[in-house]
Amino acid sequence: MRYFILTGVVIAVAAAWTGAWFYVADQVRYEIRTAASQNTPSREVRYLGLEIGGYPFRIKVDITGPRIALSGNQGGFRWATDKVGAVRHLWQPRHALLDLTGQHHFEWSRGGSARALTLHNAHAMASIETVAGGRLDRLSIDIEAPSLRDNGGIALMGKRLQAHIRLTPDAVDSVDFALRGDGLGIGAGVVPPMLMGMARNISLLDIRTTVTGLPQDTLAATPIAAWRNGGGTVEVRQFRLLWGDMEITATGSLALDDRMRPIGALTAKIRGHDQLLNIAVRSGAMSGDGRIAAGAVLGLLAAAGGGVLSVPVRLQDGQLFLGPVAVARLAPLAPR
Repeated sequence: MRYFILTGVVIAVAAAWTGAWFYVADQVRYEIRTAASQNTPSREVRYLGLEIGGYPFRIKVDITGPRIALSGNQGGFRWATDKVGAVRHLWQPRHALLDLTGQHHFEWSRGGSARALTLHNAHAMASIETVAGGRLDRLSIDIEAPSLRDNGGIALMGKRLQAHIRLTPDAVDSVDFALRGDGLGIGAGVVPPMLMGMARNISLLDIRTTVTGLPQDTLAATPIAAWRNGGGTVEVRQFRLLWGDMEITATGSLALDDRMRPIGALTAKIRGHDQLLNIAVRSGAMSGDGRIAAGAVLGLLAAAGGGVLSVPVRLQDGQLFLGPVAVARLAPLAPR
């Protein structure tokens, strides 16, 4: 008797689990098809094929030929790739893993100008976690061997590129953002004149920040202005750059002034500061004579620190100051 009862329980549980799996799979299929069937003149979502599997423990979605196109009065955006895969476990409905391996095409136009980017990778994964209501809680992207082409020419390549975004705990208007690039190489065609002559290989770029004061209305016409007007800041918890013979680490706080130029203060440690002075001369922020004088002052400070220059960095009145020396002009990041 116990054997029959146990068998019945197992069969009932298996049937319930199977029913739950097919219900969730049908819901996912319905949501994807609905998104692709409700296109408008300003929004278009399409795909060539859809497969759902993964029974019994996962919901696995494979979409071939996905396309997204957005357009408006100010311009448009398009994205396309050959295939995207997604996996979600039934017991973790708010966590999904995306397989983004392959080639991705991006196009956007604004004010009569257009640009096209193509991102290749050897392997790329994304992790998405949401909270109640479907709001994004955490997004992580990990790309191996990225190669970015800008209008056909190599713009950036590298060994690995990672990005992480999460809602800051106990802060509704802030996000934590981190970016790390290993073994990055800058394409010759995209190097600005002031960086000519510098190494095009960046061994490490590691940025960890908290962005505060984000506007709740993300559809604002000028969201960066709304962020500035609301007292938004970028708290730099860590910045580390290994570029050729130069190494920079810094922490501090940044914002935008009334002309939309960066403003703020950081504490930095720099090895190989001569490269920064050379950039300042090429950009026109410093004369040759000023380069000699600044090099002498900063060289003494670096010598006192065992070859490492420890100085405050100020962004003020449209200029970047390295200690007492202005090394660059700062342009507005957006129209006022």
